[in-house]
Amino acid sequence: MLNLLVEQRFISDLIIVEILSVIGEKMRQPTKEEIISKLELILKGTISREEVADWASEYLMQDELNITDEIVWELLQIVSGVDLKDSPDEYLHVEQDIKDWINKYTIR
Repeated sequence: MLNLLVEQRFISDLIIVEILSVIGEKMRQPTKEEIISKLELILKGTISREEVADWASEYLMQDELNITDEIVWELLQIVSGVDLKDSPDEYLHVEQDIKDWINKYTIR
């Protein structure tokens, strides 16, 4: 019985930590470097375009925007559309577009 109570408490604590993590992520402004890193992960095939677009869209659709850096805001808008399709099998933005964004915003 004691083990069950300890296990339930542990699970409750994990849930609370996850909730706080999600809230903290939404409140924190991403950095230009973080966004560029996500674009690089797309090129490496480590993360999908859809995952990155969803991640960026979460920041753009917040009730209270806390993005103060204009470059970050611009990049988030670009990255939120990285998963747009030109046809059922092809993305609107090709890999070279992603490389160009990385180059453009790394210099700034």
